[in-house]
Amino acid sequence: MLRETPDNLDALIREEKQRVAAEFIEEAWNHALQEGIEPSIMAESGLIALLTKFHAHDGENAVVRLIDDLPERLDCGEFDPDRVIQ
Repeated sequence: MLRETPDNLDALIREEKQRVAAEFIEEAWNHALQEGIEPSIMAESGLIALLTKFHAHDGENAVVRLIDDLPERLDCGEFDPDRVIQ
């Protein structure tokens, strides 16, 4: 059994928050699709809205770091709905 360290606990809390946030976004996505909004419009509008809020909260450098990390995350298959994690 792993000892719960402050770093481990922080990581577990962050993972849970990410899971809940993803559920909220998935719910909004599905609602918009039911309203007839195309996925491409949802994706672009959502990214712009979220990055704008992120910029207001954490600043331009945080947004730049996130955007700079996207190509590598894409190459690793992070956004592939059919990816298999081993």
